[in-house]
Amino acid sequence: MELSLQQLLDALAERVGRPAVLEDRFMRLIAYSSHDQPIDGVREDSILRRHASPEVTSWLKEFGLPDARRPLRLPANPDLHMLARVCIPVLHKDKALGYLWFVDSDDSMSSADIDFCVREAAELADHLHRESVASLFSAARLNDAMHMLLSDSPLTQEAAQSLEETGYIDTTDGIAVAVLQPLSGEVGDEPRTEEALSQAMIDFQRLARRGQALELVRRDHCVLLLACPGDDDAQLSERIELAHELVQARLAAAGRSTTLVVGVGGRRGRLDHAIESFREARMSADAARLLSGLGSIVHWSRLGIHQIVVELASMNEHVPRVHAGLGRLLEDPESLPLLETLETYLDVAGNAQATAERLNLHRTSLYYRLQRVEQLANTDLKDGIERLALHLALKVARMTGQYAPRRGSGPGANPANESITPPEQRTAKQRVAIR
Repeated sequence: MELSLQQLLDALAERVGRPAVLEDRFMRLIAYSSHDQPIDGVREDSILRRHASPEVTSWLKEFGLPDARRPLRLPANPDLHMLARVCIPVLHKDKALGYLWFVDSDDSMSSADIDFCVREAAELADHLHRESVASLFSAARLNDAMHMLLSDSPLTQEAAQSLEETGYIDTTDGIAVAVLQPLSGEVGDEPRTEEALSQAMIDFQRLARRGQALELVRRDHCVLLLACPGDDDAQLSERIELAHELVQARLAAAGRSTTLVVGVGGRRGRLDHAIESFREARMSADAARLLSGLGSIVHWSRLGIHQIVVELASMNEHVPRVHAGLGRLLEDPESLPLLETLETYLDVAGNAQATAERLNLHRTSLYYRLQRVEQLANTDLKDGIERLALHLALKVARMTGQYAPRRGSGPGANPANESITPPEQRTAKQRVAIR
């Protein structure tokens, strides 16, 4: 009769005379033997939380743990309340499926014991491989259902019915979709980003109640499907903020100290209408990235007038020319200071003093710039309708990439000392997509 994973671990711990812990490659707890010896803070935290903290994970990576294929002796880390350890990689065809851990504070674990654990780890690897194959099959089916749900697939209703019947998501009170989008990093960062997002979603699911959330992780962003009774639900906001915090922590632990924007779509009463909330979430994430002053978490239901801006921008080549005269300024790279001045002036409702202070301009210079805008754009800033059209046109131009100011307070705004990508190198539209 084949021994279970727990039985194998217990027998192994008894053979070497010390407690054993088995974790998967993401530092999630799988099993542990009985502990009749003192343990450190990291071991206690791992057992209670069922996974290692981002700080511990980050420190272990400094020793090359993800690439380790042989036993490692790791020193103590008093700052993390961590005693010295021996780590045995659990390998299947030279791929690490997990790690076997033994506290060894006095360096007393013998080479013979370590060699024995390496041999026994092969049987543990067989168990983990079989379980991972079954889990991957289930995860693949779930991912397929999520893809169909969040696309124009003719199988959307079938996917929604499958998710509801299996209890993956509770749709009694409705649902909302959120998109979590780290801002672009260097080329080649995608694998680290995807792994960080995956780990953050694992952390999130541990804290969420069953049936309250589903996730879909892609290379550079992730999508959360959340049970939601209303757009102004306090619990929805709390869960979004929690997800934001967990993703930021995992990105930082992976060496990706980048800004994260979150777009939250409006509530829908039916799961097969999730794609509508998803589209709003994507546009809200774009707004957080490109429009100043909205913050890093943007709810579609709270966008107000900016809903019109992002809806217009989403029309791509069919975007109407909101203000014909402004087009000449948008097409001229030399007019960027004038556009920045105009946007700031309109953002503060035409308050000249506030505009001059924000731009660190003399009032005379400000009035000269505004006069030049009026001349070049053939407009009158004293006309309320003209100001409305100019303001709307500028915000749409931000969303479509026609206008990229050097100054701004939004997550995606360019600081004054950064260069601006030339218009011919900018994409006409950047959009989060299910890939």
